[in-house]
Amino acid sequence: MTITFHPDGRVTGVSNNFGASGNIIQTVVGTNGENSGSVTITSSTSSAPTFLDSNCKVTITPKRSNSKILLTWTAQIRLNPSTMAYFGVYYSANSNMSSPTIVEKARGGSLNETYRTVDNSNYNNYIFEAWSRISWDETISDTNVRYYNVGAYKSAGDCYYGDNGTALQLMAQEIAV
Repeated sequence: MTITFHPDGRVTGVSNNFGASGNIIQTVVGTNGENSGSVTITSSTSSAPTFLDSNCKVTITPKRSNSKILLTWTAQIRLNPSTMAYFGVYYSANSNMSSPTIVEKARGGSLNETYRTVDNSNYNNYIFEAWSRISWDETISDTNVRYYNVGAYKSAGDCYYGDNGTALQLMAQEIAV
């Protein structure tokens, strides 16, 4: 049996069809954010987020122009009562994460209530949790380098990253289509 290595990363002639649709082509893991301090989310707009830790940015160069990038992250987040906010992965074509765009798609008019707490006289509704989430970047159309990082913005209240909990970790995996 002849094994052929194609320029787009596919390998044919092997029994497991390496590089076939659904296979992981590459994995990149960002720096663990265990040495960063607490971050107060100050941004109130999705187009200029507060990044949780600039050192945790992931850089990946797709091997195929039609791949999808699976993004997985985890971090300790705190929301004070009456807070509405978005925490998630942002993409930028620029290494300094300028002109970032949110990877996830909104259901409804915005992502403002992705994380939300309420406040009333019966409860003191603070949330301290380690969150893990996944999202897909389906906008791959070339093999140019891509930068990802986790950012946040708030539409009400106060929220934070890094209160003595799970450090930010971000992983990007290129998946063959």
